Parts: sequence; structure tokens; C-alpha cells
Amino acid sequence: MKKKTIYFLMYDTCIVHGGFFDNFEYYYIVKKVFKDCDVKWRCITSHPKSDVLAILQDKYQDIEPKVYKDIEVCKHSTNKFWREPLIVDVLICPTNSAIYWFLENENIQVAKWYIGLADWKDIHPKQNKYYKNHIVLGDERIFDYKNCNFLPYRKKILFDRFRQVDYLSGKYDYMLNLSLIERRFPKEWMMKLFEHFGYGHVSFGAYSGHKNKRYYSYFKDLDMVHLIIPPLENFMGLFNNFIYVPYKDGTDATPRLIPECVYYNKGIEYYDEGISIKSGGYWRYQDTMNDDWLKLWLKEDDEIIGYIDKCLSS
Repeated sequence: MKKKTIYFLMYDTCIVHGGFFDNFEYYYIVKKVFKDCDVKWRCITSHPKSDVLAILQDKYQDIEPKVYKDIEVCKHSTNKFWREPLIVDVLICPTNSAIYWFLENENIQVAKWYIGLADWKDIHPKQNKYYKNHIVLGDERIFDYKNCNFLPYRKKILFDRFRQVDYLSGKYDYMLNLSLIERRFPKEWMMKLFEHFGYGHVSFGAYSGHKNKRYYSYFKDLDMVHLIIPPLENFMGLFNNFIYVPYKDGTDATPRLIPECVYYNKGIEYYDEGISIKSGGYWRYQDTMNDDWLKLWLKEDDEIIGYIDKCLSS
């Protein structure tokens, strides 16, 4: 009997972000459970497979060689480049925005069923056309999709395979993430943040991307504030406390760093002064700090396993 096929799809130039790790972790857990299926992860990115493996092997431990072998790394393109005639039984995007831009650039991967994990505000108009059999899972407190088969779900993290590291005292008292254009805040707002956490008496590291390097260039003139541009090693070892800053439009879906900081015994602060929208970061903070955060651990009995099983048997 021919094996059922389950393919994961990531479509992003970058591999240093939470969605990259979401893709790997769900691929890993599904591959462990559905041993009789052909489970692969198609990672479409600007990076070679050597970079993909290096980042994964630095973060995780006790991963079976077969898991890494079945990662297919393909060169990213913003043009129409993918027309896969082979029908897979289940196509999964742990970041549903991947299928949005995949379809937007006129690409297609044929599948009997599609499962997406919500991470962005929009569903592509072609998604329902190409994937009539579909399930989109997401946090109903953040997303309110009307035009798809949307079911409530909390995205999880594969803590069981994290490297066991005891991070000692970090270089910075506080670290904050200012990546992407969605985290470009005025200088006045940033100074209020620094002053709130003790500017002049504590040190700050601000992690950002190349797109924001010029925007935050004034940090070099501030006392004990340093702008950090990747790549960098030992991120968790750089700081003692993490300040979570949400996207200005509230579209940060399920940020990983909040529960990851708790896992590694880092302090965590949520700062949204003047931002009225309750973002995904706000709800992730509430789930981590004020609820049973063990509910956020990705296990082999996760709800998504039941959804995949139903897709395969339909």
C-alpha cells in the first residue's frame, strides 16, 4: 500500500524568527506520531541547508538523523516558480502567512487537505479555491476569520527537545526585540520605555534587523543602550530580563520568546504603553504568566494530531 504523504511548507527568505522554529517543531512531532506516513518539511528560503541545520542543531538536542534528512531546502523566489503536480494527502503550514505569499506569487502545491496555523491577519482569497478541504487553527482572541473553516487553537512549543543549558548572568540587564518595521517606535516612546526600567542605572540590549539599523542609530548616543544586529550566538545568554514589545498594529500572533524566557529562568516584562490593541503578545504573556504554562508544551497528543488523523482517513 502506498504511504500517505504529509508535507510541511515554509516560504520565507529568513530563518532567524519564531515561525522557522514553529515549522520545525510541528514537523518533528507529526513525523514522530505518523511513522507510517511519508512526512517531510519543504523549507523554501534564501539560506542553504547547512544554515538551516546549524540553527536547528544549536537549539535542539536528541533529534533523530532521519528528521534532518527529510528536510528539503529549496531556493526562495518571489516569482512564479513552483507548480507541484504531485498531490500530497495533507499540506501543513505552521505559519499560515506562508501559504498567503506562496499563492500571491502564483505558486501551488496540490493537496487533498490543507492545515494552517494562523499567524497573520489575512487569508488569501485563493486559499479556499485551491484548498476546499482545509482547517485553519488559531487563537480566537486574536483572529476573527470569517471566510474559512477556522477552529480555536493555542500554538505550542517543543520544550522537550530544547538544549539543556544553564544560562549564567547575562551581559545586559534587559533585552528587547525591535525587529521588523512593525516595531519602529518614536524616540520619545523609546525613551519612556528605557526610563520606566531604570535608564542610567541598568544596561539594555536591543535586538533588531538590518531594516531598522538606521532608524535606531541614535542608540549609540544613549547611556548603556546597545543596538544588536544578527547574526549572533548564545542569544539567551546575553540578558537577564526580556522586555516584550508588541507590534504597533497588534498582529504579532503567538510570540515564542515569552514562554521560552520562562523555560530558561529569565525575567519577562510586557510593555505596551500607549498601545490600545491587545496583541498576540499580550495574550501569550497572560497564558504564560497567569495560566498553566505547561499547556503550551507541544506533545504527541496535541489536538493537531487528531485533525491530521481525520484528514488522512477522510
